[in-house]
Amino acid sequence: MKNFLKETKELVLSQGSIAVLAILQVSFTAKTLGPSNYGLIAIYLAITATFFRLLSSRNADLVLLFVKDKGVKTNHFFVLDFLLGILSGCLTVLFILLFDNSLDLRFEEYLLIVLLYVFSRTLLNFSETFKGYFTHVGNLKLFSYFESGTVLLRFLLVVGLLLIEPNVEMYLLAISIYSVISGTTAIYFVKKNETSDNVLKLSFKEFFETIKASFFKLRIDQAFGIIPVNLDILIIGTYLDSYNVGIYQFAKKLIEPVNYIVVAFSPWMLNKLKLDSNFKFGFLTKKVLLPIATLMTLFYIFAGERFITLLGSEEFVEAFQPMIIMLFGYLFYLTTFWTRHFLLINDAILSHTKGRILNAITFIILSILLVNNFAINGVATAVSMGIVIQKIFEVRSAYKLRK
Repeated sequence: MKNFLKETKELVLSQGSIAVLAILQVSFTAKTLGPSNYGLIAIYLAITATFFRLLSSRNADLVLLFVKDKGVKTNHFFVLDFLLGILSGCLTVLFILLFDNSLDLRFEEYLLIVLLYVFSRTLLNFSETFKGYFTHVGNLKLFSYFESGTVLLRFLLVVGLLLIEPNVEMYLLAISIYSVISGTTAIYFVKKNETSDNVLKLSFKEFFETIKASFFKLRIDQAFGIIPVNLDILIIGTYLDSYNVGIYQFAKKLIEPVNYIVVAFSPWMLNKLKLDSNFKFGFLTKKVLLPIATLMTLFYIFAGERFITLLGSEEFVEAFQPMIIMLFGYLFYLTTFWTRHFLLINDAILSHTKGRILNAITFIILSILLVNNFAINGVATAVSMGIVIQKIFEVRSAYKLRK
């Protein structure tokens, strides 16, 4: 336990500070803009995240698997990040144009700021290469400083600009500036720390041929992963309205500390598995993850409503039920998050993809069946059940592989 705390203290402190800042940002934004405008922002963020995650999310795993070991330089990954970002931005704008009316996005009103926001997101892709590189070299301290520093930057930009003018445009401008600064900082630190010893020089075409199989496996994996993560917002926006999106998004953001815990422990877990692909994770589950899950359950059940009114307002009190429903799925994910890393390092990421397919199918079926009668609670139920089914499948796959 002592070694574990020593090895993860920077990451835990970093992600703890990030979680606090994220919650404060959600609180300030929701109070300032109200449910409807907060919901409209959530829809724009969900659309953008869908296409960028589809093409770029988890590319850090590619860096971890291929950099240096197989003659690949980080320059190749930065070029890939940029190209995928431009393509993602174009697909995002096309989607917005096609569904402007059905989602009531008022794109014409926000045209310039939305375009700036979408294409500045391209630069944020560079952080994937940063994460993969510094996980590979084991520099978790710099990794944690970068994570907490960029989140602090985002918090200050959002709060500062909304204080000047509390509207949708200022929020998107803040996120745009954050993306540009974070992306350029990521490049700076990687190039500053990278060495060229024993690295073969490959052309970009040779580089892509090297990573192609793993790249497409990850892209298929992400294609199914984004369905319950972002489609929930779009379903609520289509079937209901931006007000309900705002309530639901607020509930979802309040349980996001679960994700920050996962992010805190993931680099440590990946680093251990990289050194020993059969590293035992029972200690982490029993001594760390289950106690955390128990404490969080008690807190949200008994203090959840007060937490909502404290961070939001009486307008957001309807967020309590969907928050508790999603918490169940998120905590199940927390206690079994190691399965994905184990499958990745042991070249069995396809099992994770199959689990995500089950998650996506479960989510789509249940959300369609439940949204009309149970509104946002129905969508929250679909999200939780999808997560549980996915992780049960992954746990079974991981234990079969270990045998």
